[in-house]
Amino acid sequence: TKNAKYPYDQTKKVDAKDIGKFIKDVLDGKVEPSLKSEPIPETQEGPVTVVVGRNYQEVVIDNEKDVLVEFYAPGADTASRKFSTAHPPFVASLTAITSLAPKYEELAALFADVPELNEKVTVAKVDATANDVPDSITGFPTIKLYPAGAKDSPIEYAGSRTVEDLVTFIKENGKYQVDGLADGAKTPEERAEVTAAPKATESPASEEKDSHDEL
Repeated sequence: TKNAKYPYDQTKKVDAKDIGKFIKDVLDGKVEPSLKSEPIPETQEGPVTVVVGRNYQEVVIDNEKDVLVEFYAPGADTASRKFSTAHPPFVASLTAITSLAPKYEELAALFADVPELNEKVTVAKVDATANDVPDSITGFPTIKLYPAGAKDSPIEYAGSRTVEDLVTFIKENGKYQVDGLADGAKTPEERAEVTAAPKATESPASEEKDSHDEL
């Protein structure tokens, strides 16, 4: 497993023979790696699937879905905000970072709220500072797509932080070529408009018929 950690028991006496056996056991797969992980969520709240170290393999790798993962650091926005105050050229970069969260939620809802899309695509996020992840992450946020059937070859996203561009990225690089803005799917705003739309009023002909029935 990439980036796996196998700490040697520090309470044991350092002995060449024991260390040699430990290394052999690691190579033979007899030692479980040490894994930093937050608790697995009892329930998933919201459209974005929360991934932690202990369910990463299940949610991201061991399935037949296209899985988009955002690797983030909770303090990254604050640090970037302070830095941008003294360095105005980086304000545009800060805007892209801080605006990702609501856009990512909106993106996830496009797939989570439509059963036929949800069974093919998962939009997820993981706090890479609190959970061990197999991939090497050098900056935050980092977004990668793990296509079904090619989980060992994730594709890193480098486009703009818009829902439309992220949908296109999933469509062009995922196994199923799912388009979250087509195939009958609607944006959360469009679904809200449909739900809030008033019922059609009865036609004059219908009203006239009802008045005749009363006579």
